[in-house]
Amino acid sequence: MEKVVVLTAAHKSFDQLGLEGYLPVQVGAALAAQDLGFQRDDEGDNISEKNPQYCELTAQYWAWKNLTDAQIMGLVHYRRYFTTDLYAKNWKDAILTADQIRQLLRQYTIVLPKPVYKLPHNGTLYHDRPRQGQNRHLLLLEEILQRRCPEYMPSFEKFAYGRRVSFGNMLLCSREVFCAYSAWMFPLLEEFEQLGEQEGILIPRLCGFMSEYLLCIWADHNIPAEKILFLDVVNTEENRSSRGFLLRKLLVKLGIFEPVARVGFALYYKLKGC
Repeated sequence: MEKVVVLTAAHKSFDQLGLEGYLPVQVGAALAAQDLGFQRDDEGDNISEKNPQYCELTAQYWAWKNLTDAQIMGLVHYRRYFTTDLYAKNWKDAILTADQIRQLLRQYTIVLPKPVYKLPHNGTLYHDRPRQGQNRHLLLLEEILQRRCPEYMPSFEKFAYGRRVSFGNMLLCSREVFCAYSAWMFPLLEEFEQLGEQEGILIPRLCGFMSEYLLCIWADHNIPAEKILFLDVVNTEENRSSRGFLLRKLLVKLGIFEPVARVGFALYYKLKGC
């Protein structure tokens, strides 16, 4: 049976749930005043001190370089998990189990969060506008990809110029896929960090934000569409009694959430002129 290790990135104590295959990892441990008592990301080959810039990716880097005994690997957050039922009465009962992960990865190559509609400030590029004044962070990423791996540009266009993307840097896949993606992504982010610092545009967590696009781009380029499974992600801190949550639940139950969301965002984009 394949060993499953799903990194659960956390910077503070949390309810670890005790699920088989989930490994809590203290991110930014090299900078932390307190040892949280679970796996740290500053052991072995690591970039723990870069956590303010790389976010949960310091856990991914640690696992890529040091975790060799797992056949299936993944990354989630202390408050965000892949779920089989986003609107389950008890969200804990619907978190993807190790056995379910094994079953899914016999059919699919990678599991990613369901794409969501982007708001303009979340990062969108436009072909019909002067490049000056557009999102410089994405333009810099575009320049790096054009120079280093131009074959990825169609996938970059799809997500940077499109309206939907998967957020969270969350994934489930084989160790081979996990390592292949990490080996491609981290050198790109390192150059992005260096050039961004030179330009004076580097803000906290920016590399972590850019990697959300890179994960979508890499998967789109390397994995056939039918081998990518998009799953809902439950936010354990969301107010499940709020009007917004209950409205979404009703629309999903009626089977009309997607068309309503599509129309709603189309009107939003039109009003915003984007």
